Amino acid sequence: MTHIAKSVGKGGANRPVDVVKIQNLINNNDSYTKLTTPLAVTGVADTALNDAITAFQDNHPDLKTSDGRVDPRGKTLKALNQYNNAAKQCRSYYPLWFSKLRLEKNFDVTRFLKLYAKQFPRHPLTGTRQSGLKTLLEALVADANLDNIRWAAYMLATVKHECANTWQPIEEYGKGAGRPYGKAVKVTDPASKQVYTNTYYGRGYVQLTWEDNYKKMDTALSLQGADSLHLHPEKALEAKTAYRIMSHGMRNGSFTGKKLSSYIVGTSADYFNARRIINGTDQALLIKGYAEELEFLLRFCNGK
Repeated sequence: MTHIAKSVGKGGANRPVDVVKIQNLINNNDSYTKLTTPLAVTGVADTALNDAITAFQDNHPDLKTSDGRVDPRGKTLKALNQYNNAAKQCRSYYPLWFSKLRLEKNFDVTRFLKLYAKQFPRHPLTGTRQSGLKTLLEALVADANLDNIRWAAYMLATVKHECANTWQPIEEYGKGAGRPYGKAVKVTDPASKQVYTNTYYGRGYVQLTWEDNYKKMDTALSLQGADSLHLHPEKALEAKTAYRIMSHGMRNGSFTGKKLSSYIVGTSADYFNARRIINGTDQALLIKGYAEELEFLLRFCNGK
């Protein structure tokens, strides 16, 4: 049974994830749509899709109206889910690479950015937001340690929330004011003996906090001297370093003791409890929703 979150077709929200699902269902109902060739499954609503929905409604005996729109819990969606085609079963018109477990090197970043903008219209991809998401996608594709496309989806969902839809590494609001880790401390470079006054509030994609955690990341990522996070905590705001912190930490349980493989293994993904990797279950449901939609878009764009 296929479900959609928003309306598709004439006057619909036409979010790409929903559009892909309806394009697939339309292609499985050629007996009613009278289509001689399947619709292109693009994730973008167009006149051809609207016309096909209208034709389906006109020809289906159980439907009384033909408004060219499919609603989440409407009669048209129910009828589409009956798969009225020659095989009488649901066939997949999704891209051939849709079910692959890993991100491919030829992942279509450009297509993803275009579809993301339509999927999340409340947060426009303008200026640094688009360049930031592009940089993050390229890092995910290049990450040899990223074993599961669902890991990528959850990492993106986490950044979307933690960085307030900026897609840039950011500083914690308030810079730790009033919190134990918000107090300035003096640290000495063991090589040059230079003394720094640092505050170890949240920075980066996943808000790395506490002096000890900055030290541990230096060790884990072999950072020292000018690259040391302990000596130069502002380095956590550089996209390349911020990504390395997130990837290592989420894969190895550096932040809370919980890691991606604790909740996402093979085809199983507990996106709700995966929030425990970063911060208990705070905003877990919201981030779960992001992860589900982002996973679909990643799969759809996982090739050219």
